[in-house]
Amino acid sequence: MHGLRRLIGAAVIGVMAAGCAGGPANSQGFNLIGDEQASKMGAEEHPKLVKAFGGEYKDEKLQRYVEDIGFRLMAVTEMKDEPFTFTIIDSPIVNAFALPGGYVHVTRGLIALAHDEAELAGVMAHEIGHVTARHSAQRMSTGMIAQVGAGLLGAVLGSSTVANIANMGAQVYLQSYSRDQEFEADERGTRYLQAAGYDPGAMASFLQRLNDYSGYEAKLRGQDNPAEQFNLMASHPRTPDRVARAVQLAGGATGVRPVEPQLEAIDGMVYGSSRAQGVINGRSFKHPELRFAFEAPPSYAIINSDENITGYGPEGARFVFDMARAPRNMALTDVLARSAAEGQPRLQNVERITVNGMDGATGVARVRDRSGTTLEVRPIILRADADTVYRVQLITPVDVLPKVQEDLRRFTYSFHRLTEAEAKAVKPLRLDVVTVKRGDTVDSLVKRMALNEDPEGLFRLLNGLKPGETPEPGTKVRLVVQ
Repeated sequence: MHGLRRLIGAAVIGVMAAGCAGGPANSQGFNLIGDEQASKMGAEEHPKLVKAFGGEYKDEKLQRYVEDIGFRLMAVTEMKDEPFTFTIIDSPIVNAFALPGGYVHVTRGLIALAHDEAELAGVMAHEIGHVTARHSAQRMSTGMIAQVGAGLLGAVLGSSTVANIANMGAQVYLQSYSRDQEFEADERGTRYLQAAGYDPGAMASFLQRLNDYSGYEAKLRGQDNPAEQFNLMASHPRTPDRVARAVQLAGGATGVRPVEPQLEAIDGMVYGSSRAQGVINGRSFKHPELRFAFEAPPSYAIINSDENITGYGPEGARFVFDMARAPRNMALTDVLARSAAEGQPRLQNVERITVNGMDGATGVARVRDRSGTTLEVRPIILRADADTVYRVQLITPVDVLPKVQEDLRRFTYSFHRLTEAEAKAVKPLRLDVVTVKRGDTVDSLVKRMALNEDPEGLFRLLNGLKPGETPEPGTKVRLVVQ
């Protein structure tokens, strides 16, 4: 599928960022990998990782802005004479990571969340700190990532390991850096921020903003905190003591926190999924290029990857959606029966169904996962066209089924094709920076937001407004519009 490599990208961060970031500096650690070899690895993996995570976001104005910040920081590091590359990843997930050889990546989701230039610079400075401290080379040398490294590198290259990532969950691969390494990257990042003239306290304020954002997403999904599986909180765990230490490292130092350049750079930037990736708005998913749409079940978080669309539900329930070729003259019940993976239990109760005019088939099987939990696996295929089918797998722990069974039935029957006119009407959400006028209120501004779920919550998050606080006339705010 085009432009949907999100889950794999998230899983790969753990190895790429922790397993490969490096560069010459005075950090202590046991290293078998030399600087030249590490840089070569970074150069080889950089294009793979960019592609795996969603591709590069093409925006000349925004790219220049991110590079200007990066080069300003780079100039005050121990590697000021080494080449650095700063890349914007076309992903709504809030994340950042680095590779050896000075490859620093930030997602547009992170750029959208940063309140000002200093907060964005703080994240980039932290990633640069991992590079200059050679943390990944240390971990590779000690063999700490050897067990998962080979599998995840295989996932980047498209091996069969990809299928196992969804089963095992991305979180285990994302716990990348040790506590000491994170503290050292914080220390270096704070030092770089201060030397570059930014307010070093911006690092701590962004951590708090990210924590608030994770809570906002969790509230939307009715879950404890599912978003942390995929964002910066997962690949760079942020505990309360780390936030406190970031404040302590700043030591009351001051610096600039430019807001205007940040707002100018992000004005018009895509927010959330792009048109090529399929547009998510709340639980609604519409893919204008592949011409289909569906409504995810309540309490499911949708993760959009290049291989599939995965929905993470309550208590281990999930669904996986993709597309595949299928013989045009074969009954879909036969296609489904023959497509069962080798070694898997035989499907039971295979039957024909019809969903919004599309012929389909379904069946059911019971399996046990590695933890011994019994799962019900229900594959569903629907005829998309003469040679193609939509494929959905509903994977649910049997003890959770009573809670979600009706929601899954409604989800299945929400699948429908988009007409040409409907597909053309699907537009990605974008950030619109507007000046608050006299008489504007939070309510009147929020009404301009093109969101289905809690638009006021996101408006306050993006604009740093506390409950009950109103923006002053003449100030600029971010709106999410269509």
